[in-house]
Amino acid sequence: MKALVIGNAKFTEDYIAASQIYPFFDHRQQLSRELGLTFQHFQTDKLSDLKSICQDNPADALFIRPDWREQPQLAEQTMANIRQTYPNTKIFLIDPFDQTSSMFFNVLPYVDRMIKYQTLKDLNQYEQPLAGGTVLTDYLVREMGYNLNGWHVSSPIPSGYVDRIDAGWFLSLIPEFKRPILRPTLSWFMPRKTVDLVCHVSLGPKDSQDWYGKLRMHAFRAITALPDRYSKAISGEFLEERTVSRRQYIRDLQRGRIAISPFGWGELSFRDYEAVRHHCLLMKPAVDHIATEPNIYIPHETYVPLKWDYSNLEEQCRYYLDHPEAADRIIQNARRAYADYYQQQGFVRHIAALLTPAPLSQAVEA
Repeated sequence: MKALVIGNAKFTEDYIAASQIYPFFDHRQQLSRELGLTFQHFQTDKLSDLKSICQDNPADALFIRPDWREQPQLAEQTMANIRQTYPNTKIFLIDPFDQTSSMFFNVLPYVDRMIKYQTLKDLNQYEQPLAGGTVLTDYLVREMGYNLNGWHVSSPIPSGYVDRIDAGWFLSLIPEFKRPILRPTLSWFMPRKTVDLVCHVSLGPKDSQDWYGKLRMHAFRAITALPDRYSKAISGEFLEERTVSRRQYIRDLQRGRIAISPFGWGELSFRDYEAVRHHCLLMKPAVDHIATEPNIYIPHETYVPLKWDYSNLEEQCRYYLDHPEAADRIIQNARRAYADYYQQQGFVRHIAALLTPAPLSQAVEA
């Protein structure tokens, strides 16, 4: 079986896109050996390039990762044409949107699966009206009185196609995470944990009044309000006023006992896996409604869930700092869950499940 992987795989140009595509390269040998799957990569995220690529390179499966700035109407038209031209080819769209929602749900009738790196566990929730298009923004409007000022990232799901939304792999299947998570832990090489709480967050543009900036500011204030008896490495920075370097950020994680990871545009982020990578106890607002792989989000087993208003933040910090053995158990569980995903060939198994024929929702009319 031959596949085409089409998308921007250059980390220097689009880190998120490259992170979504990289596992294909990392697992090339396993995909060939275990599934008999070979692939050819094409470096483009432009939908306008698909027609010529597919014409010149016959394949059994297509994995397409477009740019998020493509127009939804063009995405639908392009996928419809590809499906009509290649009715027996498996087509997978790797969705570019950070949120559980997408502006490209209109392509669902024409693809076998839309692969997102974080989805709602209950797919039926996608068919409910949500302010802003996501569970998170809907909560901010209903419970915290936010005004989204028209911000909305979602699109209608064609009736009968919600089951084609797939909880794929997160952005953390890249070398800088993989190597340390699989490397045996040698305690004498680890930096001493000397800081209780670590949280460096971006507050967005300084003059921004959108919901993202307000939400991040709310989280930052909750963290800074914690008593001075906790040693902290924290910052809230506007994009134009960066003061904490990447090197300093990693150094603080290495020294930190607890890493607090607020929500951003979506519920999950790189910092969640960075916390696990650097032997921190991950605390973040509860994500019981989210699905992704590797799953490091088992409450009180691999992370500590917080209330979305941070009202139990001090209580949870105090408990786990007073009970380091409980914190270490969760840290080790999280690292094990992460490592197990690699050792059990989680990515290869996921691709195998995608390629295995299975009943789908109603067929597309020609």
